[in-house]
Amino acid sequence: MLGLIVPAAAAQPSRILDDNADSIAVVIGNRDYKQTTPVDFAHNDAEAIRDYLVRGLRFREQNVLLLKDATLGELTQMFGSEANPQGGRLWRSVTEGRSNVFVYYSGHGVPDLATRQPFLLPQDGNPNASESGYALQTLYRNLELVRQKIGAQRQLIVMIDACFTGETGRKGESLLAVSAPGFTPARPRGGGDIVKLIATSGATPANWDENQKLGLFTSRFLMGAAGLAQVDNDKRIGWPELQAYVVSEVEAAARRDSGREQKPEFDTASLSLPIVAPSAAIRRSFESAQDDARWRAATTDGSREALERYVAQCTGPCTYRQQAMDRLLQRQRDAEATKDDESWRRFGAEGKYQAYLDACNRVCAYRQLALGYLGKAPAVAAEPKDAQPKPQPPSPQPPAETNDPARALAEAKAAGTVAALDRFLKAHPKGKLATEARAARATLVKPAKPARTAYEPTAAEMRDFKPTAAEKARYTPTAAQMEVWSRRYRPEYERRVMRDGKASADQWLKQAAFELGLRKAQEAKRQTLIDRHKARQAAER
Repeated sequence: MLGLIVPAAAAQPSRILDDNADSIAVVIGNRDYKQTTPVDFAHNDAEAIRDYLVRGLRFREQNVLLLKDATLGELTQMFGSEANPQGGRLWRSVTEGRSNVFVYYSGHGVPDLATRQPFLLPQDGNPNASESGYALQTLYRNLELVRQKIGAQRQLIVMIDACFTGETGRKGESLLAVSAPGFTPARPRGGGDIVKLIATSGATPANWDENQKLGLFTSRFLMGAAGLAQVDNDKRIGWPELQAYVVSEVEAAARRDSGREQKPEFDTASLSLPIVAPSAAIRRSFESAQDDARWRAATTDGSREALERYVAQCTGPCTYRQQAMDRLLQRQRDAEATKDDESWRRFGAEGKYQAYLDACNRVCAYRQLALGYLGKAPAVAAEPKDAQPKPQPPSPQPPAETNDPARALAEAKAAGTVAALDRFLKAHPKGKLATEARAARATLVKPAKPARTAYEPTAAEMRDFKPTAAEKARYTPTAAQMEVWSRRYRPEYERRVMRDGKASADQWLKQAAFELGLRKAQEAKRQTLIDRHKARQAAER
């Protein structure tokens, strides 16, 4: 057993980057150049990485060596030269066995078209003269010597947010005097013991994140390290998690925002990083991306609890709150509709229509049908309290008084209302004209017919019923009706698929469809018998 446990423990990711009391970082941001176009956000990149190292990885401020717009001489003084690789300040600053090293560069990278070797472009460098640049191969070789000095138990990471194709980052703009579209620089030799993070590989350029005003590669690295790369909730970022997040996010953002490819190089390592709260430079985009991630997780889970958790956890931007609420309310309505269907199946099959009405809540789809079966007129919907009163037509004005009774009777008859004739009779209660007015009034007042008892088919009639071809065609469900029924059951079916599995949901749907068909058949049979009864009554009259 012990032989199995030891290798597992040894495979745990190293937390060596948690111990940075004596670690050294070199952070370079080359924005302004003497002989070529600027790199707009390089200073922002350098400041953001410096903040991450000091605030997140606990590097001492004095141990983060920040260079802005570094010249060739300053790069050589920091890293050493090809002839004197151990002559740089970095070599002298590290402590054996106690220093991790983090090297960062944001600025122009340029290739030598003759040798295809890439080099970093200093602030005073000429992009068309490779001798004025600092060769990437020299940087890697000199850093390997630093790596050997700090020892195998420590780590050296170099991160470069630049490309080496000769492009500026602005689409279609070149640094070189000679156009070299699709140029692919050679891969530098050396650097095998160094963990390298390069913004792009091959012939693809590096892009910017215009929203955060950072390099795209730097932006996604910081957002991943702030927690977006985390997969399991252990409050740490595994290096493979960070690698997968940065590569996929950079590729997707480059295609979406610039229409260009950008594929980073991100070396593997057995490392684990603490989660670092986002800095002000990335906070807004981080919160927006975090909101997107929470929404994707909620919709992937699909449960009511996941959607409610998304709404409850909304703090900053909450882009999908309304969508979440709409889905939750729709689920509630679907659940109520399903409950209403089940109530109707239970009470309707037994003829307990009043019990169905008593059980109704907000959804009462079969209310009209139940009232009809009970022989009750459907109640008129109550007017909303805040509804504006509808304008009423002006009341008919009584005819003007006249001294001529014959003319007054003629006007009352012309009005054609009982009220008009009553007014005449009140003024002229006796005589021949009064008798004529009463006769006219009698024609307007018809005695109410006695209410007929609603016909209801007996159980024997329902059992012995055989429809004609015309009746069968009349009450066969149409395609539109079938589609309406299908939509009603679909949400509950999908919920049961997620909860109980497809086989169980299919069995439920089959039973529900059978019961619906049986119920619709009973309703059609009953209505046909009522129609026959009405036809017989009409023939007898």
